[in-house]
Amino acid sequence: MSLTKTISRKEDPLSANNKITLSRYFPKGTQYFYAYPAEEASHFYNAVPPEVEEVVAARPLSCCGPNVKVICFAESLKQKSWEMLNDLNAINIERKNILTLPEKITTAIKGNERNDLICESLSKMVKKGKLLMAQPFLDARLKSFYQIPPQRTIWLNDKRNLSSFIPQQFLPRRYFEFLDGMCFHETEEKVPLPCVVKVSSSSSGDGVRICRTKKDLEEAKHEFRKIEGMIIVDEYINIKKNLGVQFGIPYDLKKPIEIIGIHEQLTSKDGAFLGGILDLEEEKFYRKKLSTLLIKKILPEVQRKGWYGIGGFDVLVDKKGKFHFVDANFRMTGMTTYDFLVRNKIIKKSLISFSGLFHGNESEFREKIMKIATPKNKDQMLFITALTEKNNMYRFNAAMIFDNKRQMKVNAKKLIESGVISEVMSQVCEGKI
Repeated sequence: MSLTKTISRKEDPLSANNKITLSRYFPKGTQYFYAYPAEEASHFYNAVPPEVEEVVAARPLSCCGPNVKVICFAESLKQKSWEMLNDLNAINIERKNILTLPEKITTAIKGNERNDLICESLSKMVKKGKLLMAQPFLDARLKSFYQIPPQRTIWLNDKRNLSSFIPQQFLPRRYFEFLDGMCFHETEEKVPLPCVVKVSSSSSGDGVRICRTKKDLEEAKHEFRKIEGMIIVDEYINIKKNLGVQFGIPYDLKKPIEIIGIHEQLTSKDGAFLGGILDLEEEKFYRKKLSTLLIKKILPEVQRKGWYGIGGFDVLVDKKGKFHFVDANFRMTGMTTYDFLVRNKIIKKSLISFSGLFHGNESEFREKIMKIATPKNKDQMLFITALTEKNNMYRFNAAMIFDNKRQMKVNAKKLIESGVISEVMSQVCEGKI
């Protein structure tokens, strides 16, 4: 299949204008780049390696709709990956609506060199007033190209500013704010334990450390000592659930603000995002609990600040059932596509999302993985939404569907036995999830 060939998606219900896609919330012609600038080039702390960023940037291909163009890395659009995603009916875009970064931007290029090459390329390929980035570069070359002023997005994403649109009673107690990592490293203040140490502008769990002991605290001080941004220390919440709330604020002020989905978040012991569980019954329960607060109070305040699009909140539920908003992500998240698929009734079961690796040739990947991810296959248990391949290493984002917790464990075991490497699936098999 030629990469220049237009792919017909008439059979794909996600293409319909009345379905939940990025096109529902952004103006026609938006050029969306879901990327993580290296280190602190966007005033966010990012530790995402380039090979993961390539997969992340490809996520919008499965949920952009008819009016949004997507910017991707060249590696994500290699012939093999493109054909496989089409075979899985996972691409929700015509090839002409994809903007591809130059092939010279490879995973071997990192840090400031990578940032510079991406900024230079974007300045030559995007249209003025059309660019939207998950975490925008502040490079002067791109200033006139943004649709929403980047400083606005940066300000909203900064954890220090949560109180400007979320009522105080729904925020954890703030113990300290330090000007930068060195100030935190040198402090002699007595920090209450347990606590949560955060780089105030960070996402996906990067720059978050849960400190239960004095040793944990000293390790966080050492790790963050070179961070240029502010370090905050918050109350540790003894949680019952860690929720991800996905919302949509349309650019058209006449259209309603929506809660797209609510799911349980899966994180590492340090708080890094690993995946999510969307239990259909639990989703209904928490939607009812949070709807009025979000729709009537919090999201209209965000809208008044001049922001629109897809975003999410990290919300902790404590043992007493109280909600604590601990982070805001004014961008797509790792669960956006799956929340869309559930809302659009493409997925009608509960699901658990994860990132996976598979080592093998194309024939092995098709037989062991794609076979159980093929639409309308009676044995389908996977929905793959992003995929890259390099040197017989397949890196992908997917959701595994299940009817109950027992089946979730059985399916996870099948995936591990098929050669899938995934921390989430391993934890399911071990009974930790």
